[in-house]
Amino acid sequence: MARFGLDEVEPTEARVPNVMLLDNSGSMGFSTTAPDGSTYEKIELLNEGLELFKEEVENDYQTKKAVDLSLFTFGGTVDQVQEFTPIQQWTPPELQDPSGGTPMCNAIVEGTDHLQDYTEEVDDEALPRNRALMWVLTDGEPDMRRGSDDWDLAQEVIEEGTKDNHFLFYAVGIGDDANMDKLEDLISVAEDGNAMAFQLDKGQFKEFFRIVSETSKHQSKEATSDEDADDAVEGPE
Repeated sequence: MARFGLDEVEPTEARVPNVMLLDNSGSMGFSTTAPDGSTYEKIELLNEGLELFKEEVENDYQTKKAVDLSLFTFGGTVDQVQEFTPIQQWTPPELQDPSGGTPMCNAIVEGTDHLQDYTEEVDDEALPRNRALMWVLTDGEPDMRRGSDDWDLAQEVIEEGTKDNHFLFYAVGIGDDANMDKLEDLISVAEDGNAMAFQLDKGQFKEFFRIVSETSKHQSKEATSDEDADDAVEGPE
């Protein structure tokens, strides 16, 4: 039996893997203002965004057959919340108890390792696939200092993965406390056009998941090999 639910997918539908690396550090328990003016804890808005992502992808006939999703959180420790699962079988988790620091670099390494396992399984099953989409969402910055071993290793996997067209990489900051200079430094090693760092206003967690959904829809209609999927990452205007 194939892993990651791949024995239940349509064999002619190119897979669109998404890896979500979501900040669950202590600051995600702080209150913020949603676009409608209401006040919520950031983690509440993050959970609402996950529900929205499920709804939006399933409303697109082709995309709902193509997307596979894996989810990690980083807050004190890195936790794999869900391994790769076809979106039609996926239940949005309710993330709770934000705490600790922001080991983002470790999450990037663990996420790419899991993506490699998944990719090997897809290829073993002779299924077509598109380039993966890797997403980092944070309201702060990675704990690791520039030039540390963890920082260098995260940069290494970003460089290799984007150079070889294995994935497109997004580093997304939300709110004024997101350190965009550091996020841009982190992805500076990426192949041109294959990575982007951008910032959203405070509380715009649903907007983040709309971007993930729209990008997944676009990717589901792309060519079905790493070599042929040449479109650059497009962030919000």
